[in-house]
Amino acid sequence: MSSQKPYKPEEYKSLIENNFSEIWFQFLYFEVMRSRDCVRFMKNNPNGYLILQVISWHHGLVLFSEHKNQDRENFIKSWEASANSKTKPNKRLTYSLVSELTGLSIETIRRQVKKLIDNGWVSYTKKEGIIYRPNIDKAKQMTEYLNPKEIDRLVNLLSNIDKIRFRQ
Repeated sequence: MSSQKPYKPEEYKSLIENNFSEIWFQFLYFEVMRSRDCVRFMKNNPNGYLILQVISWHHGLVLFSEHKNQDRENFIKSWEASANSKTKPNKRLTYSLVSELTGLSIETIRRQVKKLIDNGWVSYTKKEGIIYRPNIDKAKQMTEYLNPKEIDRLVNLLSNIDKIRFRQ
C-alpha cells in the first residue's frame, strides 16, 4: 500500500482536470471494453445487458444494505444464496425505475425483462417487481467469467490513475 494519504474529492477533480485527456481516454477504454464484454456475455443484446446491469446493481444494493461490506468470496456466496430469497416490498424494482435509470422505454424494458425471464436471469410479478433470480449456472457465469474480467479492467484503470497521481 502507498503511504500517501487518500485524496479528497476536490483533489481528484483537480487531478482529472489537470490530466484530463490521459485519464478520460483510459476511463473510456475501460467503459468500452467492459461494455463489449458485457454485450457479448448477453449474446449481443445491448439492451438486455443494460437492463440486467441495473437489475444486478439493484440486487447488489439490497445485499449490501443487509450484509454491509464483504470480501469478494463472501459477497459471491451471499449473491448466489440470495437468488431464492424474497425481495422486501420497500426495495421493489419496477419497470418505471429501470426505464428511468436506462433511458429506455417502458415497453422495451417489458420486452427485455421477458427475455431475461425466458433466459433464466430474473423473475417478475407486479407485487415483487423485477427480481434478480438467476439459475445457478447463470449466476456462476457472471461471477466466474464476467466479474473477474471487470475486476482486472478496474485494477488497470485505477493503477493508471495512481501512476498519474504519483508522478505529480
